[in-house]
Amino acid sequence: MKMATLKFSVGFMVLASIFGIYKSARADILITPSQVVFEDRDRFGSVMLVNTGNESRTYDMEWMFFEMIDGAGNYNVVDKPPSEFDLSKYVIFSPRRVTLAAGASQKIKLALRRPSEIPEGDYHVHLKFALDPKAPEDIVERQKKDIDTVDGSSGAAVGINVSYSIPIILVSGKSEVDVGIEGLKLDRNQKSGSLEASFLLTRSGKPYSVLGHINVFHIDDKGREEMVGEIGNAFVFSEVNSRAFNIPLTKEITGGSLRVVVKSYDKESIFVYAEKAFPLK
Repeated sequence: MKMATLKFSVGFMVLASIFGIYKSARADILITPSQVVFEDRDRFGSVMLVNTGNESRTYDMEWMFFEMIDGAGNYNVVDKPPSEFDLSKYVIFSPRRVTLAAGASQKIKLALRRPSEIPEGDYHVHLKFALDPKAPEDIVERQKKDIDTVDGSSGAAVGINVSYSIPIILVSGKSEVDVGIEGLKLDRNQKSGSLEASFLLTRSGKPYSVLGHINVFHIDDKGREEMVGEIGNAFVFSEVNSRAFNIPLTKEITGGSLRVVVKSYDKESIFVYAEKAFPLK
C-alpha cells in the first residue's frame, strides 16, 4: 500500500484527516498527496506544494513527531518517535526551504535510505511545512483566522506560527492487523447542526497500523443503499489500540441501517479491513 495522513496546525498541531489532496478551507496552500508511504522496495517519493494565494510565500520544512492518543481522535506533539525505530534518520528530503510566487508550485523529493534490517511493523514521522515567521504580518494573521477548527476528522489550533504537516510512513514486512468497528451512534454536530456517524475503530495483532479510507452507507427500509459519508486518511497508528471517528453525513436519514466499510487508503486497491452494519432505531 502507498499511504499518508494529513494534518495542519498553528503553533501546536492537531492532525487533520481529509481526502488524498489537502487544502485548508481558506488558507492559501495545497499539499498533495496528503501522505507518503514506503513499502516493499520503495525508495523514492514526492510531495507537491502549491501556493494558491495571491502573494509570494516562503515555507520551511522539517521533521516533527506526533503520537496518537488511544481511544481519541487526535494526537500529541512529542519530542521523539513513538517507536524505537526513528524513520526520520533514514528519509532525506529536498529542498528544505521554498519561496513560491502566487500560483507557483514546488515538488519536494523524498528518498529512503533503507537499512539492511528493519524491525517488523510500520513507522511514521511527519513532514512539517511552516510559513516563514518573517512573512508580512497581514499574511500570517489572515492564515491564522482562515483555518477552521473542527473535531473528529480534522482540526487546528491557533498560535503564533502557521504550519501544516503530513505523515511519512514506512511499512516493513507483510502488514497484518485485525480491525473492529464498535459502538456506532448518530450524533448532531453542535456547531454545524448536521448528523454525524460516531464510532470506534479498533486494531489488534501484529505491530501494524490501519491505513484506511472509510465509507458510510445508509440502507433504507426497502434495501436501497446510498453512500452518505466518507473520510480519507482514516489511520489508526500502531502505538494505539483504537481511535474515535466522527464522520459528517451528507443528508438527513431515518430508519434502516448504516453500513461502515474500512478499506485501504489506496483507492486502486480492493482490500477491505472490515465492514459492519448497524440497525438504526
